[in-house]
Amino acid sequence: MTRANYLGAPAAFNLSQACRILVEAYGYHIYLVGSCLVKRDYRDVDVRCILDDDEFDAMFPGISETWYVDARWSIQNVALSEWLAARTGLPIDFQFQRRTQANEDFDGDRQPLGIFVRPKDSE
Repeated sequence: MTRANYLGAPAAFNLSQACRILVEAYGYHIYLVGSCLVKRDYRDVDVRCILDDDEFDAMFPGISETWYVDARWSIQNVALSEWLAARTGLPIDFQFQRRTQANEDFDGDRQPLGIFVRPKDSE
């Protein structure tokens, strides 16, 4: 049997619940990625908000190829990492990413977070 990830079930559910408000804020672009998808001894839990290039550029104006040292990008990532960590107890590494770079630099799996489905008769 293959595993969806190496988070425990309550932790995975709690992370998805905590990401629900991020889905409301940024759209259906929040993903679980990285080592926790493939190995039990992951170091941190990688959560990514992948924005369309124009959305990313509007949110982080003037950002260059050295986006990883941009003060605005950095503080927002740190703030959301700590916010998610406080709600889940997990070592979260949250990052905003521009879609073009996210797709160029990535070859693994992405699991959507914060999305829940209701049966039609429960509406």
